[in-house]
Amino acid sequence: MTKGKKTHLGRHRALFDAAAIGAHARFSAQGFRQKDLRFLIELFSNWLESAMEGPSLAVENTQIARYLAVLVSDGLAKQTGGPRQPRYRLTRFGLMESLARLVHRRHWWPIEEFFFVYHFLESYHARIEALIAKEGSMFPGTMKLEIARLLDLKSFVTRQEQLLDREIAKLDLRIGDCRKTSELARKLKERGTASDLILKEIQEKVPYQLNNLKPMAELFRETPDENWIWEMEVGSQQRAVRIFTPLKELLVHMRSQMGALKGKASL
Repeated sequence: MTKGKKTHLGRHRALFDAAAIGAHARFSAQGFRQKDLRFLIELFSNWLESAMEGPSLAVENTQIARYLAVLVSDGLAKQTGGPRQPRYRLTRFGLMESLARLVHRRHWWPIEEFFFVYHFLESYHARIEALIAKEGSMFPGTMKLEIARLLDLKSFVTRQEQLLDREIAKLDLRIGDCRKTSELARKLKERGTASDLILKEIQEKVPYQLNNLKPMAELFRETPDENWIWEMEVGSQQRAVRIFTPLKELLVHMRSQMGALKGKASL
């Protein structure tokens, strides 16, 4: 698989995994075909088209075949039928693993993907439970409990709330640092402190985010013509107002939507 295609799959992995679960649930008796999986991927991507380039995700047959081949080699799916007309079924572990990949989000973004997964879990909850009930003893008790936990919408929303809370806290810190930097630069400048001493004190009291990559003192030496006092006093405050505060307000709004979803999930 080329690097580009790895990136393509990685970027839209939620759509592939959701489509595999959906196709498995829809065609549990006979198994699903590659074109069944492709249709669901493109259908799901169409629901997110406002956040994607073009009307839907263009998926090549080779990408579908490669994705399924990996599932089979990892023991997450089984292939039935001949090579000319193969069909696939997720294994019990494959169903659980695909659900886990959907639910265990490491980042808060992209937010449209969260809403899609929420809708998917809500819509397919009954189908998946019916499938498990039909196969009965094929699913050990511990696996049933784990799948039930993964399908728990309230827990899924709580996880998203935690991710958003973490990002909001980070932005609070950045806004605070910007304001501290601006205020410190203003006070020192009013006292007549020399520019190099102003920058030195700011570096010691409010270290900037990329200090481990390029220390602030080194940055100052490399760009001596830059108006660093303006950058510390005015530019820092402007970043807080123009970038970090609007971002925080956006995340706070998203966070409020999580509360509304959690209320619905509890019903």
